[in-house]
Amino acid sequence: MVRIGFLSLLFFCVYFSFYRQGLFAYPAEFYHQDTIGKKGSQNDTLRLDTVSIKRKSAADKWEEKKEEYKSIFFWGDTKNMVTLPHQGGIAVNLNKLYNKFSRKGRNSRKLQRQFEKEYQQDLIREEWYPLTGEYSKLSGDSLRKFRIYYEPSLKWLRENDRYEKIAYIHKCLTNYLDSVDIIHRRLQFPMGNAKL
Repeated sequence: MVRIGFLSLLFFCVYFSFYRQGLFAYPAEFYHQDTIGKKGSQNDTLRLDTVSIKRKSAADKWEEKKEEYKSIFFWGDTKNMVTLPHQGGIAVNLNKLYNKFSRKGRNSRKLQRQFEKEYQQDLIREEWYPLTGEYSKLSGDSLRKFRIYYEPSLKWLRENDRYEKIAYIHKCLTNYLDSVDIIHRRLQFPMGNAKL
């Protein structure tokens, strides 16, 4: 019984492959055309508009986060909880009092602190990366590791002028070139009990 089914299936396949011109494989016609042309146009391609990509500044990212996470900034707000009205007395904002002691408020303030750290990192990188790209002779992975290892604080960047920043880069560059191997090993991920 199985043999008869197998033979009939084999006969069916052979018959249709020779006489029906590809029941299993249709012949395909290919047309080479990039895009569909408009009626009355000479070319078969369409011209696309130029797109320019602009990097967002740190302040733009911060404002975007404040807009996107409005509820986090609402629940974490405890400023001006107690006010003194003009008529006299004391006014206490109950929402801000709740935000001060609730778990939701604590978690919101924790997330706000994380956002503020990211904002400070963006401010540092906004100034540090162009300076190191211009005044150091490094490139690629070495430049990335140099930027990470010698990244200054935001307070230092605000207090010093451009000349002192360039002098700092040159000083750090000589230190970096003297001890490249040590710095690269320190920046690697820790591997078990390996000591640096």
